Amino acid sequence: MEQTVLQLQAENTRRWPLIGGAVCAALALGAAAGLLLADLFPAGGRGDALVSMALPETRAAALPRISAGRAGDEAPLVVIDAGHGGFDPGATGPDGIAEKDVVLPIARDLRERLLELGAVRVALTREDDRFLPLEARVALAESLEPDIFVSIHADSAPVEEAQGANVYVLAPRASDSEALALARSFGGEGDASLDEAAMGDVEAVLAELARREVTLGSARIADRLENRVRRAMPVHGRFRRGANLVVLRSAQMPSLLFEAGYISNPDDAARIASAEGRKAIVNALAAAITAGLLAPSP
Repeated sequence: MEQTVLQLQAENTRRWPLIGGAVCAALALGAAAGLLLADLFPAGGRGDALVSMALPETRAAALPRISAGRAGDEAPLVVIDAGHGGFDPGATGPDGIAEKDVVLPIARDLRERLLELGAVRVALTREDDRFLPLEARVALAESLEPDIFVSIHADSAPVEEAQGANVYVLAPRASDSEALALARSFGGEGDASLDEAAMGDVEAVLAELARREVTLGSARIADRLENRVRRAMPVHGRFRRGANLVVLRSAQMPSLLFEAGYISNPDDAARIASAEGRKAIVNALAAAITAGLLAPSP
């Protein structure tokens, strides 16, 4: 069989001087992951077929814009990440509703609510229906040096009965089987530890202390969020869970992954997609984030 040759042309490419090559590499890998290759064999097993498919549309990348509102330029910064997007729909609900389409309105409304409260600045990793690799989302956020990074998703399960919200914080190992399944769906457990082999003893100690501080910041806001979420919507089992997820691994910023509910559950899907349900989610997140960032550390 003749070898399939793909010629990939990159248009509108440019460097991100404030982010560096890591983000560009992550975007390139993500675009390649979206390319589907197939070999088709005619009946009888004879002959060769060449199938070529265009890459998903790529767009010029830019740093997220920061909205300050009444907060001022020195206020804490919150980066909100709406999961999936573009050719990646995420989970799909019973009526065909896509995760990417319900989490983006939540992210936008959360930005507006936080700006309305007037205590923080806000940026979104994506403001429209575009795809960003997981590593690029983290790199984008880190380049802005935020005080908290919140990734918003909607879970799915093979059983329709699964229902309710959860929040995830970084942990070396998954806290339970569902957290492990989520980690694997995001590309595997991986390694949450720092690369201490390349560090000196003092550097390794300081890096570990920084990671612990970041982890404590994540846990503090997760705890505040639990109190508000339990009063506003169903919760699935233990609300706060630990997992080694790519979007939580930053040693530079506290990070949370919020699962708004199970899109595979008809009641949850309807709640998440409704204006009333979205408002409850947004109010709980905004109150917890604001309190967690403004309250003095214990």
